Amino acid sequence: MVLKPCAAQGESIEVEDAAEPMEEVFNSYLRKRKAEFDPEEEEESDGENEEIEEAKIDILMAPEWDVDSFDGLEYYSSPDPILSSDDEPIDEESLEHTRIYKRQMIQSKGFFGDPKLKPSYYYNRIRPFRLDQVTGADKNFAQYWEEMVHVCLQKLNQEKGLNVKFVEVVRGYYLTSVRSKSYITFLAKETPDGPPVPYQAKCMVTLDRKRHPILCRPAPTPKP
Repeated sequence: MVLKPCAAQGESIEVEDAAEPMEEVFNSYLRKRKAEFDPEEEEESDGENEEIEEAKIDILMAPEWDVDSFDGLEYYSSPDPILSSDDEPIDEESLEHTRIYKRQMIQSKGFFGDPKLKPSYYYNRIRPFRLDQVTGADKNFAQYWEEMVHVCLQKLNQEKGLNVKFVEVVRGYYLTSVRSKSYITFLAKETPDGPPVPYQAKCMVTLDRKRHPILCRPAPTPKP
């Protein structure tokens, strides 16, 4: 199997490890949550304080290991028209690219969407980035994703008594959020003398800068 790195796509981005100070980002998040629950800016109540405490738990909570949120998800094309920010219909090519990207994302469970497509929006905000693209933390995505892979491999090897070794990152997709996620395809060796085989790793970084492995597994064999 031949896997190619992600092609050029999108502007530079600052990953969670190099984001704003935690308190500033967290306060911004809480203001958004407050607007959702209290759009008229009513006086603060005990109930609202409970929502803030719940928001803190949601943001910092570690994800469950080896549970794929894409499991059971099936693609469907929405019949509703997609509008731009100016409330004007988006051109047909962008709509078609959006549908294709969404289908690819769902079918690959977040690990592949053609980087050459120009969708009107990225499904679930999961976007491709070049391996040489700078993250804003004096490292590129290849280096950043390698660190994420090691977190996931450590968990996999501990849980299953394996000794899978990292070789190199092939491509990756990134979800920008206060609970950012990386969807990484990489090559690994299952035995010291074995050939490199494609693997997938999914990792989350929470607002407190902690890295949480979500899953790590051999990449599925493409359907003919």
